[in-house]
Amino acid sequence: MIAASRKFVCVRLLTYECAAEEGFLEGIFLGRSGDLENTTFAVLAPDGKKRLSKAGRGPKMAYGHGARGVAAMAADMEKIAKKYPGKKDALKAAPLPLVEDVRRAVNVSACDNQPLVVVLGRDEKQQQELETRLAPLAWADTNVGAFLYVSTTSSKDLAALAKTKAAPGYLVVQPDAYGQKGQGIVQLPAAATAKTIQAALDKARKQFKPLDKAHHRDHVRKGKRDGVNWETEIPVTDPGKSPGGRGGRR
Repeated sequence: MIAASRKFVCVRLLTYECAAEEGFLEGIFLGRSGDLENTTFAVLAPDGKKRLSKAGRGPKMAYGHGARGVAAMAADMEKIAKKYPGKKDALKAAPLPLVEDVRRAVNVSACDNQPLVVVLGRDEKQQQELETRLAPLAWADTNVGAFLYVSTTSSKDLAALAKTKAAPGYLVVQPDAYGQKGQGIVQLPAAATAKTIQAALDKARKQFKPLDKAHHRDHVRKGKRDGVNWETEIPVTDPGKSPGGRGGRR
C-alpha cells in the first residue's frame, strides 16, 4: 500500500478546521446525515473532480475490510497509476507539504501522532529559501510520511511552544496530548545545511514520544474533566461528534 501510494498525491485535509475545504469535501461525500462528516475518502483524477473510486468515510467503505480490502485498494491504485503516470522525477521539484498555520499544525500533529517541523523566516524571502532547502528532505525515502510541516514569518506563532527561541530557522515540535501546545525537540538556525537538518530530523524522530491512543474514551473523558476544548473553524456536523456543537472536537 505504501509503495502504491508513492505514485499518488496524498492529501490530508482538515475537515472542520478549514472553511475553504468545506464545499470541496461536501462534493465528494456526505453520509446518511446529509452533512459533512469528520473523515472523507476518495481517489480523484488529476483534475481534482472526477472520482476514480467509491467515496466514503475511509478506504474500508470503498474497498472493504481486512487484507482483502488492502489488496483490492493496492491493485486499483496500480491500475490508476498506469492510466495517469505523472511526470518523471516530479518530487525533485515538489514544494514542502504545509499545514495551514502553526495553531492547526500543532493540533494535526497531535491527532496524527507525528512530530511537527516548523519553518520560521524573518521575512517571506527567507521563509521561501528555508522551505526550498527542506523540501527535498521532506520527500526523501527516509523521511516521507514521517513528519508534518508548517511555515511562518511571525515569531508570535511560536508562543505556545515551550523550550523555543523565536529565531529564524527550523524547529521540530512534540505536541501535547490535546494539540494546543507543544515543546521544541530540536532547533536549528537558518544557516543549517541539508546534512545538518537531516541529522536533526533523525534525532527528533528518536526523541519523539508517541501519544497514547489506546484508550480514546479515557482521553476524551480526561479532556472534558480538565476543561480542554478545541474551537473549530466551521461547526462540527458529524453524527458522532462530542456534545457541545461547534468546537466539540477534543
